[in-house]
Amino acid sequence: MTSQMNAAVIEAAASIVLKFAAPRPQPLKPLVWARAIAAMTALSLLLGFYFVAREIEKQGELRRQAVALHAAATWRCNALPGRLARANCLTQLNTPPGKEVLVQVAAKLGDR
Repeated sequence: MTSQMNAAVIEAAASIVLKFAAPRPQPLKPLVWARAIAAMTALSLLLGFYFVAREIEKQGELRRQAVALHAAATWRCNALPGRLARANCLTQLNTPPGKEVLVQVAAKLGDR
């Protein structure tokens, strides 16, 4: 008798919990999963494209500034009086970074 009463109490408690518990959502169909994955993939590709395009735009702007500065420096070198002064200025201007010491030595040898 006690086991029947215990079973009845447990069954009543379970039915109360089931009445107040939220119903389980239906599992998504495979087509919905495929669309969700496709949408996430498209979104991530667009986001990646945005960041790449933004970096390219920044690099382009820096390159335009560098070209403008080089053109202005070339104009200043060409405006110097004297052929040797112009040649030394243009040599220093067009020397790759890290080669300044060689240019200074060559300029000193050219002055002799």
